[in-house]
Parts: sequence; C-alpha cells; structure tokens
Amino acid sequence: MNAMRVLIWILLVAFPSLAPAEHKPLNFVHVIIDDLRSEGLPLYSNEGVILAPNLERLASEGVLFENAYANFPSCGASRASMFSGLRPTVNRFTRYDARLDKDAPDTVILPEYLKQNGYLTMSLGKVIHAQGDSDHAWSVAPWDAKYHDKNTTSYMDFKNPENIEAYKTSCKKKGICSPSGSGKGPPYEIEDLSDDVYIDGKTAIAAIAALEDLKLAGQPFYLAVGFVKPHLPFTAPKKYWDMYERGNLKMSAAPDKPDGAPRQAWHHSGELREWYSGIPDIPPAWDQNVPDELSRILRHGYYASATYSDGQLGKVLDAIERLQLEDNTVVILSSDHGFSLGDHTLWNKHSLFSLATKSPLIIRVPEVEPNKRVSGLVEYVDIYPTVAELANLPRPRHLQGKSLVSNLRDPNAPTKSAVFVRYKDGENIHTGQFSYTAWFNKHLFVSDMLYDLDSDPLETRNVVNDMKYRIVAKDLRKQLIRHIKKREAAAR
Repeated sequence: MNAMRVLIWILLVAFPSLAPAEHKPLNFVHVIIDDLRSEGLPLYSNEGVILAPNLERLASEGVLFENAYANFPSCGASRASMFSGLRPTVNRFTRYDARLDKDAPDTVILPEYLKQNGYLTMSLGKVIHAQGDSDHAWSVAPWDAKYHDKNTTSYMDFKNPENIEAYKTSCKKKGICSPSGSGKGPPYEIEDLSDDVYIDGKTAIAAIAALEDLKLAGQPFYLAVGFVKPHLPFTAPKKYWDMYERGNLKMSAAPDKPDGAPRQAWHHSGELREWYSGIPDIPPAWDQNVPDELSRILRHGYYASATYSDGQLGKVLDAIERLQLEDNTVVILSSDHGFSLGDHTLWNKHSLFSLATKSPLIIRVPEVEPNKRVSGLVEYVDIYPTVAELANLPRPRHLQGKSLVSNLRDPNAPTKSAVFVRYKDGENIHTGQFSYTAWFNKHLFVSDMLYDLDSDPLETRNVVNDMKYRIVAKDLRKQLIRHIKKREAAAR
C-alpha cells in the first residue's frame, strides 16, 4: 500500500487538479460488498436479523432502493455489466470469470469515463472481478490485498495453519481437489484475530489511506472499494461470530423445492460443493443433502461475515466524515448479486430466484434529503448513468440503464415497469408483483415459472400453469421475448 501512496503523489504532481476553483465536482466512493443479499438485512425488513449498523446508518443518511436487482447472479458478469453499463447477453458477460476487456473491449467503462473527465480513479479490493482486466481505467494500478502480504490462499484467506495446509496440499497428497487444481479447505473458519488480519480489514485500511491522500490532492475522485465477505469461505474474526447465538438462528423459511418448479430452476450449488471440504456430493435435483447442523453453521458464518464487512464499511464512512468530505462526496453501496442459504434447496447465487437477484443499493448524495426509500424497480445497470449525471457529464451513448437521479431527488418519481436478469439459458422479467422466468435451448422455449410475489413472496408455488394466471404469463413471456430480441440486436 505504501507503493500505491507514492504512485498517487507522483500522479498528483504530474496532473494537478483539472477542476476550476469556482466549480467543485462531486467525489464518489463506491463500496461493493460481495454476495450480500437483501433478505435478512434490517434495512429491508423489520424481521432482518443480520447485524448491520453501518448499512442502516448509510441508509438513514441516503436513499435506499428497496427493489434493486443485479442483472446477472454471478460475480464477474454482474460487475462487468455494472461497470460497462451494458446488459449481459447470450454471448456477453456469461460467466463468473467474465472480462470487460474481452467481452466489451471498445466500451468506455465507468472509471475510465470519469478518468477522461478529470477524475482520479482508484480500485481497492475486489472491484472488477478478474486481475488485470481494464487496468487502464484507473489512475493508479488496482490494489487487492489477496495478491499481497504473502497471502498464500488467495481470496480464501485462511489463517488457521491446518486450513492453509489443506488448501495448499490436499489436492497433491489426498486427491481432494477444487476445480482450479488447488486443495480444499473448509467453508468457514473461526479465529480470534483482529479485523486487519483478513483481507477486508486490510482493504478498509487502504481505503482510509487513499481518502487521506485524495483529500489533500483537491482533485475530484472516484474510489471503488470492494469487500469480499460474506463470500465463501466464511472467515470472519471470532468476535463477529460471537455476536450471534447459533441455536437461536432461524433457518430458511422456504427450504424446499417450490411446487411445480421446473428442473431448469435447480442447480447443484457447485461453488459450495466443488471448492470446499466436508460438503456432500451432488444430490439428485431438489434434494437438500447438506446436514442440518452444517447448514446452521454456514448460515451463522454468512451472518458473521456480513457483519464483518459492515464493520469495515463503517471505518470508511468514519474516514469520510473525519476528513470532512461528506459535503462533497457521493457514497454508493451495492453488492454484485444476492445469495441462497439453503433456500429452495440451493446454496450460493447462480439462480433466477429473487434471493439470488435482489440486491442492496443505497446512494447518499450531498444536499439530497436523507432517510428516503424508493420502492420502484431499479437495476445495477442503472448505476453508471446515475454517476454520469451526478458528475454533470454527458450520458455516454452506449449506456443501457436509466439514471436514478430523479428518484434520488423525489422517491416517488417513476421507475421502471420491469427489470431483467439472465443466467445461462434462463431469462427473467420482474415487474414487482410478478417474477417470470423462461429457459431456452438455442432460442427454442424449454420451460418456465411464474411467482405472484404479492401472495407468495418466498416463491414457493409456480403458478405458470394456473388458469388464473394464464393471461399474466402470456403477457410476461411476450415482454420478455421482446426485450431479448431488442437486447441481442443492440449487441450485434
């Protein structure tokens, strides 16, 4: 991190502030918390059980979007879509390892656009998914703790020596291998360590140092800060585990296969099963074979890890306040998608159920009335045009989202009538009351499902074949197909 600070100062000497003294552009701090779902957060429900005081604090100071959706329920593709302002298509942003420089090489992405317009742009932690992807967009080379400090287990970030040993050698010694060829460690770790021993604590420290330097620079900036947790493995410090009583945790309210759900809606939860030790092999479809006690531990670990990241967010917010940047700095809080914790028999993301697609979004803007909530539908593809408008910059022509600035100023302003998510062969349209998903094989319809979220918010009964919903299903399928055709034509 010291090398980065040197690079920042070299940059500032070479390129002094481009902003006229009489005009002070807004700064941006964009915090991305990996795998953070909306369900369980107290800011989204009075029954939320995840301890997240800093998310609540930010929501009370900004605008909370109650119905925000990621456009792809997997890390790389979701982030590529968010930073490019382009929707995922059949051939673009299709996997967890999607790359902007391969799928959209001629697109000016968000940090690059701001950089071209006089902003210092910095990336700390997990921001763009793949190492080395679109590094030209940043004023300073991206920094990520998982590649530094002699970290030998990458984002797994194990600290227990036995877990490190398992990750490094169990493939060679025991044939227990992950898809990458490394060994497998456990899906959680409980160690009595300080925050800054793990990756996200180091990222928070780096963000605070960057803010201190950027404050002195006096040049407008866009700082992206990516926290890994609550991504697997759940390796939060013990004090965060101790904030929850495991025996009192409520498990999934919808643990079983939804009535009438098609086979295509199920996946084998490969991220958990293939990358971590102690997890049962792939079961028959819709069979939950993760033992109850392990399921409870994993839920406990997810909650602890989410609270750990919330704590790191608080440190960044404190630094913004201490440095007196809050009057001129927009703070954006997003995830990259949601997460399933045994819901519908599923783990991880990678599905088109709402638990995997609905995601947090909070935007705090100076001089915008705080503690407001927008109930209408928005998408992560809307973040880029929102930043461009707040920065008072022309809207890039390639953007496919809608600016949310009008909703920030007036929470009752119109939003979208529908939002769209896709994953592999599945395409989803969400209208607020209804979530409709269809699967295709080479453009040929295969199967579908429809949930009435007003009467069935947990998505437990597929009503697509219910005569009561026949007209609704037909209309949503037409809207979805029309959207797909328009989207794919624009991508050619």
